[in-house]
Amino acid sequence: MKKKKIYLIDRLLTLYSRFSNRTTPQALQTLAPATVVIYSTTALGDFLMNTPAIWSLKNRFPTSKFVLVSSKKNKDLVSRYNWFDKIYIWDNKIANFLPLFFKLRRHKPDLSVILHAHFPYDIMSSVLTGSKTIVRDHYGSESPLLNKYLDHYSGYFDDHTIKRKLKLIEALGAENEQTRMHLPELKNTPTEKADHRRIGFQLGASKDIRRWPLASFSQLATALLERWPDTEIIVTGTAAEQPLEKQFIESLPLHCRARVTPMAGKTNLSGLISLIQTLDVLVTGDTGPLHIAVAAQTPTVSLFSTANPRYTGPCQDSDRHIIIHRPDKTSSQHPMSTIKADEVEQAVVKLVG
Repeated sequence: MKKKKIYLIDRLLTLYSRFSNRTTPQALQTLAPATVVIYSTTALGDFLMNTPAIWSLKNRFPTSKFVLVSSKKNKDLVSRYNWFDKIYIWDNKIANFLPLFFKLRRHKPDLSVILHAHFPYDIMSSVLTGSKTIVRDHYGSESPLLNKYLDHYSGYFDDHTIKRKLKLIEALGAENEQTRMHLPELKNTPTEKADHRRIGFQLGASKDIRRWPLASFSQLATALLERWPDTEIIVTGTAAEQPLEKQFIESLPLHCRARVTPMAGKTNLSGLISLIQTLDVLVTGDTGPLHIAVAAQTPTVSLFSTANPRYTGPCQDSDRHIIIHRPDKTSSQHPMSTIKADEVEQAVVKLVG
């Protein structure tokens, strides 16, 4: 089915290109675009890992107008950046493309940079909305059939995702050394530093195989509360993760439950940033709150098994972060269960003890 979609979009774009007289642009290094469209329509962590590249593009083209195409789930966060002259929300579905099409056409984009979006609709959008130059970050699994509509795209790159995106925009003359992620400036009232340890637990993840077992979180919480009885455990997450939060609290000994503050689903994205900034450390898998914590310079203990931290783990402030990576070598158990509570406890102690 996807091959058929790609074929049909290829036919459509071939016809469009024939009648629009779309030509190969001037040398990418000499571009001076009046309008730049950024596509980042996927998850929270993806957007945050795109921010070094966006920041670099803003510095490369300081007089350009920047338009962001993003996702509904990230709307609260992206709307708080002062980087963008206009933000459009798109669910990556062709059925809802027409409103975006008319909005972007009015901007007459000179440059479209696809940092993370859904293939093949992202390329279709960039071409049909009239972008003169299109640059795309490939993830290695897309069909090459539509590459002919791109003016530059990423090739094989065996390093961190952030560095791959910076390598991509190097072709535009943008600086590619600054890997630090950026958060928007929030106007929330600063929270006073607590007089006790505040340790965050991110129980959920985008996929079950990336989630550390609840039993392991329970063992860790019990051990930390025995070590530091006045510690506060703050559970972060979305409203969809509230059942996990409830199971976690009910799994704890009765005397430990009062030390847990359930916050899953009780904040929007900007509120989650403010909450994570108050933590002494966040224990988490490879998920959005990990990237928030890294960007906020909050220490983390990050747990990896099926995902590889070489590509998506912390990429800045290495002294603030401990990565525990246990690649999945057997299908007889949950892949993350090979990470034991006592080694996570020792990592937490090392960071905040």
